[in-house]
Amino acid sequence: MRKNKQNMDLDSLIVDMQSKDKKFKNIFKRFQILFFIFVFIYGGLFLVNPDSELTLNHRLAGVCYVLGFSVFAYYFRKYYKKYNEVNYSDPVKKVLEDAEKRYRKFKPDSLIVLAGVLFINAATLLMTIGNIFESRGNFYSFLIIEILFIGMLGFGLVIGVLWWRRDSKPIWLSAKALLKELEEE
Repeated sequence: MRKNKQNMDLDSLIVDMQSKDKKFKNIFKRFQILFFIFVFIYGGLFLVNPDSELTLNHRLAGVCYVLGFSVFAYYFRKYYKKYNEVNYSDPVKKVLEDAEKRYRKFKPDSLIVLAGVLFINAATLLMTIGNIFESRGNFYSFLIIEILFIGMLGFGLVIGVLWWRRDSKPIWLSAKALLKELEEE
């Protein structure tokens, strides 16, 4: 196979993938544990807690937090397993196809994360303002919270894309290019 200036050769790609896969596997493992801890903490604080001062809004917010954190824990668990099951002794074409899928910028199951984000958003609204229609002040609080929330999501998305461009895009492009070369042979 010829070596392209923009793309890595197969050997350096495999070495880089092994390094990145190990790094991502560790990240997913830590986040999975963190979100499992959040599930139990928030479940205890809002669902099991017998405190009579907890309102229905607090309990509903607790349910939303637990559901949101459960979604994140599930997502990180799924990707931890995916990175843990990578087998570099598979045929080259399969290794490259799997790497191309693993290192894509947007994956269809990333929408799972959106569900978790929406649960956290709902919980935050329930905790901070309760019924938005009770007063005009609550409606303005709702707007401010949503604007801040959308801003944070946008900021997180930009950071995620920049991180992908730095860490994953070179591997993704190289895997695609090597796959194309394999198909042309």
